Amino acid sequence: MRIAIIDDEEDPRAILRSYLLMEQSTATIKEADGVESGLELIRVFKPEIVFLDVMMRDGTGFDLLKRLNSIDFKLVIVSGHNEFALQAFRFSAIDYLVKPIDADELRSTFARIQSMLAPSWQQMLEVVRQSIQPAANADRKIILKDMNAVYVVSISSIMRCEASDNYTTFHLSDQPTIIVSRPLKEYDDLLQPFNFFRVHQSHLVNLHHLQQFNKREGGSIKMKDGSEVPVSSRKREALLAALTQFS
Repeated sequence: MRIAIIDDEEDPRAILRSYLLMEQSTATIKEADGVESGLELIRVFKPEIVFLDVMMRDGTGFDLLKRLNSIDFKLVIVSGHNEFALQAFRFSAIDYLVKPIDADELRSTFARIQSMLAPSWQQMLEVVRQSIQPAANADRKIILKDMNAVYVVSISSIMRCEASDNYTTFHLSDQPTIIVSRPLKEYDDLLQPFNFFRVHQSHLVNLHHLQQFNKREGGSIKMKDGSEVPVSSRKREALLAALTQFS
């Protein structure tokens, strides 16, 4: 396996290299320290996986990506920068690591990207751009990946999300369900600002698609598609407050 590390800081490169060799001892790993040297490394080395820093002395990781005719490797963004930028990567489903890199996080990221088919990077990068520079009244998008495909989904079309172990099932108004291998907690954090509410440990709902709240017999809600979702007793009052504010 050919792996490229592109980062202008020597110590983080060395740490990442050592962790990667613990996961893949037979890997061939080469390094570059900036945009220009990174482009040359990709051209000559033809890596299968690239770990790419965001901010470098001669530009950004996105400057590098824009100069490629095609992206035929798996990509992991490495960043030590603010939560706002990291949220953009989460919306786009681009895998990322936060500096200082944690060995366990690298292990799970490495396993995930090895199992994934090549996604549409142009779509994913467009969602990053939209997240960092949102247009007024734009219908925000989120990227969802399963083992077979990459989906660009309008947040407004997500009716509800349902947890099953470390998987999340997205129930959508305009296409079949999508199952992704990420926990519901991650999407709870991302979607709360868009009027999503966690009504139950296993259920996150879009209040725009809620039709009826039945307060009897423990509590449940009916969605516009006819599905019923339980409401946990400790969430009832908070849901009522959220609906009052929402209306």
